[in-house]
Amino acid sequence: MRHDLLADVFSAIKNAEMVGKKKIIVGSSNLVKNILNILKEKDYIEGYEVLMKNNYQELVVKLKTKINELKIVKPRHSFKKDGISKFKTRYLPGEGVGFLFVSTPKNKVITDRELDNEGGIVIGYIY
Repeated sequence: MRHDLLADVFSAIKNAEMVGKKKIIVGSSNLVKNILNILKEKDYIEGYEVLMKNNYQELVVKLKTKINELKIVKPRHSFKKDGISKFKTRYLPGEGVGFLFVSTPKNKVITDRELDNEGGIVIGYIY
């Protein structure tokens, strides 16, 4: 039974990268697709394809083995306009290394570097 699909996807990607797999199949949701689009844009994965199985979407993710760490932040922390810096120092190893995944009030998932003086909720991080 799945309770947190995004956490399952992140752990599947991390485990597959550690053993050297090139493709994995994970569950699908809009949040997962948005984060996979960010990972593709930032060149951490090659991409993904939608696979239909019995009226259920699954995603085939093509990996590049470039990820050192990929984790979910639990509990999810909310922050105001200028409050992202403390989460950067807490979760990322250094300045300019990696990204935080942030959900904004406009229902967008973006990285911490794309924030435009707005608050949000920290979902996870990668480096």
